[in-house]
Amino acid sequence: FRLCMHKRAKMALLGLDTFPKKAIFLAYMGLWCGLRLFVYASKHSKEAPKYNSTSLLVFVCMVKLAMASTMYVKSDGTLQQLTKSFREQFGLFLRYMLPALSYVVYDNLTFVNLSIFDPVTYVILMQMRLVVTGVMWQVMFGKKLESQQWGALAIITVGCMAKESGKLFGSDSSDSAHHDNGLMGWAFGLAMIALQISCGVFASVFNETLLKKQPSIPVNLQNIFMYTHSILANLVVLAVKGELQSAVSAENLRPILSFYVFPIALIMASIGIVTSWFLKYLDSIRKGIASALEIFVDAIMTWILFGIPCNLPTICATFLVSGGIYLYSKPAASAPEPDDKAKLEEMVVQASNARTEGLNGLLKAPHTSISGSESGEKEG
Repeated sequence: FRLCMHKRAKMALLGLDTFPKKAIFLAYMGLWCGLRLFVYASKHSKEAPKYNSTSLLVFVCMVKLAMASTMYVKSDGTLQQLTKSFREQFGLFLRYMLPALSYVVYDNLTFVNLSIFDPVTYVILMQMRLVVTGVMWQVMFGKKLESQQWGALAIITVGCMAKESGKLFGSDSSDSAHHDNGLMGWAFGLAMIALQISCGVFASVFNETLLKKQPSIPVNLQNIFMYTHSILANLVVLAVKGELQSAVSAENLRPILSFYVFPIALIMASIGIVTSWFLKYLDSIRKGIASALEIFVDAIMTWILFGIPCNLPTICATFLVSGGIYLYSKPAASAPEPDDKAKLEEMVVQASNARTEGLNGLLKAPHTSISGSESGEKEG
């Protein structure tokens, strides 16, 4: 029965064999797609106020910390236990400094790279994080990916790049390169993209490692560790840039509470919570695949809501990514694994021996009874 359930889990698409896993996967995609739609609407609406993205980032970190603390008190313990856990798990608290700092660098490099590249080029180049995720996931966890999984990651990456290939290499390619400042500027931009990808993937995989190697420690407590470091790191970055006072001023915080911007803050805060659960019960590989699928959800939703049509590259990319997902989730071989096969053979031998012993017992029982009756008659 256990072997059948194990095979059933392997056959499930992307390993989403339970309802919680499916819910986490879909919630992660839905939140990210909703965030981009809200941001797009806030940028194109005449009624939406202008807001400082740095102030929004600090506010989001504070909301994340408040949400994680509330969830901890509701599900895991009291405030006194939370304070005690900080003292008892101070070593783990310090280890969360690395992924938190990496996430902060990642978020700040987003603004730097979007000042060098146009959004289309930026999105295409960032899809290479799937391959980097596969390498780092293999190094950090010591699990070797199969050749078909590497092929699936390559197909998904090509599909994501094909999504915007028409804009990058088509008639409007001149607009997509209007930030280019020559060969040195292009090389510097590629280096910043590589740094951002490395920071994002490292933070994601390292966070996954901490979550899965500390199963007895509540996820909400580990989220509190992460968001505390994120707030401190963001404040340090703002202080270095000389924007600390303006970022927390009332003038910059007031637009964040508006109808158009406040949902963005809530979605960003929820993404942080869902991401931690995603890494706890799934992995960084499927996180990258979810991010790849979001491109096509965005294409459909922007067509419905904003009238942006789906072009030929989008259709081709859909088939490529779908094929890559199927290849990644497909078992490598239908034959049983060596350990499972050995267990099956051992079970068969044990069952055969049990049947043989039972049959011998049945054959000996009448003989013993007859011999006993005969000896009784002789004594009589």
